[in-house]
Amino acid sequence: MGLYVPPLLAWICLVFALLKSDLRARDPARRAILRVLLALALSFTVLAPAPYDAVARFTGVPNLARFLGHAALLEAALMGQVFLLYLDPAVDDPRARFRRQGWWAAGVLAAMALAFALADTPVNDRSFTGRYGGELWVLEYWVILGAYLVPAFHSMGRMAWRYSRLSGNVFVRVGLRLVAAGVIAALVHHVNKALLLAVDRLGYDRAPGVGRLLDALLPLAVPVLILLGATMSAWAPFLRLPALLEWLRRYRVYLVLRPLWRGLYRANPQIALVRPPHLLADLLTPRDLGLRLYRRVIEIRDGRMILRHRLDPDVAAAARERAVRVGVTGRMLDAVVEAATLSAALRAVGNADAAGNADAAGNAGDGEARAGEPPSVAVPGGDDLASDIAFLCDVARAYRRSLWAWRLSRLPGARLPRRLR
Repeated sequence: MGLYVPPLLAWICLVFALLKSDLRARDPARRAILRVLLALALSFTVLAPAPYDAVARFTGVPNLARFLGHAALLEAALMGQVFLLYLDPAVDDPRARFRRQGWWAAGVLAAMALAFALADTPVNDRSFTGRYGGELWVLEYWVILGAYLVPAFHSMGRMAWRYSRLSGNVFVRVGLRLVAAGVIAALVHHVNKALLLAVDRLGYDRAPGVGRLLDALLPLAVPVLILLGATMSAWAPFLRLPALLEWLRRYRVYLVLRPLWRGLYRANPQIALVRPPHLLADLLTPRDLGLRLYRRVIEIRDGRMILRHRLDPDVAAAARERAVRVGVTGRMLDAVVEAATLSAALRAVGNADAAGNADAAGNAGDGEARAGEPPSVAVPGGDDLASDIAFLCDVARAYRRSLWAWRLSRLPGARLPRRLR
């Protein structure tokens, strides 16, 4: 039954893509990907056991389904390159490239037909290369097929990976990377199959075990990777994956901010609207995440404002000098300086608590004294909520590193790792 998974998946992806496409729109890239899916569906279908035998019975030509499946695979490789060419703004005339590739594919197909006709393969057998691997013209047939597929797979994998890094849509990016992985796996499969055929031609009794294993696994892995990757941008919204991805992003940010928020809360519990849950409760009950994340950001900012008179400009200057010395720049530089300044201020509050300094520890500079005095250290951050959250995440990560560095430095004979110094 596993042999029917690739054709079934291919037809499902094609139908889903057709339902999500506007066929009246003159979008050559979308039409190219539909032709890729159709060609793959036809190729995988005729190579499945029952259609493979049916083609031989209907035409009277043994193993003709093998040639038809490979012809459809040539069409899929051709249209896959065309689709990626339409994504490249640097290509002025994708149609000209398509015509050149089309003539090359037609020549390869004609040579394949000649080699297939000359090969002596009188028995219809799905294990075509296993049964006839040592016969004349079978290896040649595969090499001719590879003359088009190997460069095409290499080009498609390289272009898909490059375009994935340029896309701002996460599902397009992941889909293109799956396509790149699929076509590279197809390239490996084709080269591996050629080597196995060469071993059979030379008369060796046993081929390498790794080669046989790849020959069994890659034909199933390749269609799954390519089909899922090529259609991910269509079926991901249907499965509500964008909403899930946004929820996971908020959840990760919420937990990243927890150490910084926890340190500020311990210094000034009044910043929290409600008593904070235990870490496990935070992990296991992520309800109302949007509201809780918004509150966490506000409470961090409130805690920072209460500590503003504890922020030492000398600490900030020293932290900035050390960070610049190791090459930190931009927003990360501001985040590292902010984390070091907050960490020093929170330790000062903790020391004042331990010493019983009621004036410093009780109010922690809450503004009763020196009200209206400007803060001693400028307030860095983003221009809006999203950029401020991104900045606070950088601060929280730097704060966590500085906190662990401080804790380790208190151990007898401790020597800090270089990344914590």
